Amino acid sequence: MSLAPLPLVSKVTVLRGLGPARAAALQEAGIESLRDLLWSLPYRYVDRGSLRSLGSLALRGMEPADPGIVTVLGTLQDVRQSTTRVQHMTLTEALLEDGTGSLRLIWFNQPYLGRTLKVGDRLLVFGALSVGRHGLELRSPQFEVMDAAGDTGWVRRFLPLYRRMGPLPGRARQALVAEALGRAHPPEDWLPIELAKDLPDALSALRLLHDPPDDSDALALEEGRTPAHHRLASEELFAFALGVAMRRAGRMRRKGRVVTTSAELRERLHSFLPFRLTGAQRKAFREIVQDLTSGRVMNRLLQGDVGSGKTLVALLSMAMVAETGGQGALLAPTEVLARQHAESFRRILGKEGDALQLLLGGMKAAEKRAALARIASGEARYVVGTHALFQEAVTFQQLQLVVVDEQHRFGVKQREALKEKGGDPHWLVMSATPIPRSLALAVFGDLDQSVLDELPPGRQPITTRLHKPELAERAWERMRGELAQGHQAFVVSPSIDPSDEGKVPLRDIQAMEALLRAIFPDVGLEVVHGRLKADEMAARMGRFVRGEAGILLATTVIEVGVDVPNATVMVVDHAERFGLSQLHQLRGRVGRGTRASHFLMLSGSETERLHTLVETQDGFRIAQRDLELRGPGEFFGVKQAGLPRFQVADLVRDRSLLLRCREAADRTLAHGLSDAQSDWLKREQTRLKLAEIS
Repeated sequence: MSLAPLPLVSKVTVLRGLGPARAAALQEAGIESLRDLLWSLPYRYVDRGSLRSLGSLALRGMEPADPGIVTVLGTLQDVRQSTTRVQHMTLTEALLEDGTGSLRLIWFNQPYLGRTLKVGDRLLVFGALSVGRHGLELRSPQFEVMDAAGDTGWVRRFLPLYRRMGPLPGRARQALVAEALGRAHPPEDWLPIELAKDLPDALSALRLLHDPPDDSDALALEEGRTPAHHRLASEELFAFALGVAMRRAGRMRRKGRVVTTSAELRERLHSFLPFRLTGAQRKAFREIVQDLTSGRVMNRLLQGDVGSGKTLVALLSMAMVAETGGQGALLAPTEVLARQHAESFRRILGKEGDALQLLLGGMKAAEKRAALARIASGEARYVVGTHALFQEAVTFQQLQLVVVDEQHRFGVKQREALKEKGGDPHWLVMSATPIPRSLALAVFGDLDQSVLDELPPGRQPITTRLHKPELAERAWERMRGELAQGHQAFVVSPSIDPSDEGKVPLRDIQAMEALLRAIFPDVGLEVVHGRLKADEMAARMGRFVRGEAGILLATTVIEVGVDVPNATVMVVDHAERFGLSQLHQLRGRVGRGTRASHFLMLSGSETERLHTLVETQDGFRIAQRDLELRGPGEFFGVKQAGLPRFQVADLVRDRSLLLRCREAADRTLAHGLSDAQSDWLKREQTRLKLAEIS
């Protein structure tokens, strides 16, 4: 009896063989509908053509004749468990045979395998060959228990593998997918013609990826580069781009406070400037002024390379609001950065600096009460703070502009809480990390963008060198020379505590402090890290900023916001432990004056990745490379809460497709959405976090 076709929005519970426990496991993984199930693609494909017989595996000397990943299929002849004497670790050993030979399988500290694996089971196993006491073996291999009734799934060339979800093994999930594909009703096509051209429809694409034909391109299948992948990625990216375009259109319709301008005001703002703005700064500020005077709510991203002058543009924007009776608030992610901004603003504002108020979580009660009163009365027209600005006790008299430094470090609810305090104020978002256009579009999709792509005149290039640990004396000699000239130095350590992660023991900040005191016994040294109390951190940083210490040893708490023009050299220990963009930000702590500066990395891993920093000081090129290497989720150094949850699309691989989808979304919105597009967009809203993009 044939079963009725099902729309993709149907619950997975309509599928046969799905009990409560397995349904709960799917739900916990975010799989509730047939659409969710089918778009959750195999994590790997086993190419039957690459299946090896056990007898074909051989040794060449003391190494495998064919090193690398192998895939084998056989029957378990022996399974046993023991406990190691030294680490008391559970050791699971099994012997796999296929009629041509045998192979030893070993798993470490996975006691449940004693219940999972049974003699007589047929296993599809894949992993890296190694050599043990008894010859070739696979250590901690991945495996699938095959269907003893004939391995019907193995008849085809490409076998899709699915990750186990609690009580739902990959093979059972494969059966659910097969039923869903057989019963799914083709959805109405909603992708614009220019994006769908020469691509399979969505349901056909899903069939091609869950059940690849024998003539599929194995490499393209593994790397997600088939036309089927392209179709599904197009659907995700177009839905995302359309949602962003709709949000932006809605924002453009919102009324905003008009911040008045005049020749007198412009002259007054000009008097604040310590030097002439660069062309890029002037252009960005003109764009901000146009927003503030337009009658619409401003939502603008201001990004630029290290030292390009974003903070000065932000101050001018706050001054425009403050000088016409409003309040501007700058939100910083750390107290170090908030204090630095406040000190810089006071220095530039001169006597007008009395109108500035710093608000930090670590303030004493009386100090905080006074700060809250100044903000509430409007006496404080410039407000600089950390997460303390979100507190319910903080009220503004007339908050008109919010400047957010490093927006990715703040959650959506936190930003919304501050938004409510001003009755829909203008927003200026600053990014201390240059962001490639594709990622900027994904993270800040409905913001207008201004880019500072030139440095202020007089800034000196920074000489960058990469030294192996055994040549560290070269770095200390350079540092000694800079200190002898009366300059200051940063030394950055990757860890507060000792660690033996990886192959190279990690030198912690205490060990580095002892080393520096031995090398530079007559130079004042301050040490800062994230575990210090705020007042102690500020005191130590203050002594270095004032020149009372020649060396500042720190973790990455100094990554942004530390401005010491007299610091001309930085040494980064274990540079391989940092992302490229993070290293570029650290490099930006030197070269802030008019003297030539030096950035020296110590690393036993002279990788192409680190050589990128030696070859270029272009932050946008470095950021693009960093994005390619680490992926968008880790790009900022923290998991980015605002990134959409793409299942097929990849922001690195598909960056040009994202731009095409953005253009198609704008055209679609201009002509009006079809019913199919409206329905699909509503369903994608939650999954792609469209409601969270700000």
